[in-house]
Amino acid sequence: MSNRNTCFALITTVLALAANACSTGAVRPVAMPTAPVECAGGTVRTDEDAARYTDCAAIVGDLRITGTSLTDLSSLKHLRSVSGAVVITDNVKLISLAGLKGLERAHSVEIRSNPLLCAYFGLLPGLQQVEAPVVLSANHGLSSRDVREVLERVGMVSAQADANDAGREASLR
Repeated sequence: MSNRNTCFALITTVLALAANACSTGAVRPVAMPTAPVECAGGTVRTDEDAARYTDCAAIVGDLRITGTSLTDLSSLKHLRSVSGAVVITDNVKLISLAGLKGLERAHSVEIRSNPLLCAYFGLLPGLQQVEAPVVLSANHGLSSRDVREVLERVGMVSAQADANDAGREASLR
């Protein structure tokens, strides 16, 4: 057999093997790990604002969720840390913070005047580290147990909670 025929046979064999391997479905593309997405802080007032944070794992600066008509924060489900304040205020339709269940760290947390807010799945169950006192006020759906549980978890010695809130027992001694 000549070199030309040998080369042709070899190429034909390689192409046949490659075609067979691709058609079996056994070869799968390798998923490349993605780095956590870091986003700049800002204010959420609409669904569109919230959508900007859909892929964010970390926010540099403050995250303010204020005066919205949102009922939940599911668009923030990937969020793990906020270098500044997490401020959730004056959201008359907000019933759940379950979208923030993965939040582990924040400089400070203030949750005020969210009259329908309840802790169906715990109040920020992933939160472990807060550097400043947690502020809870006028969130009528939160029980004192919900408030105590989060304060104990983050090691707060004291927090602000007003008497209108079920969190009136928020100070730990």
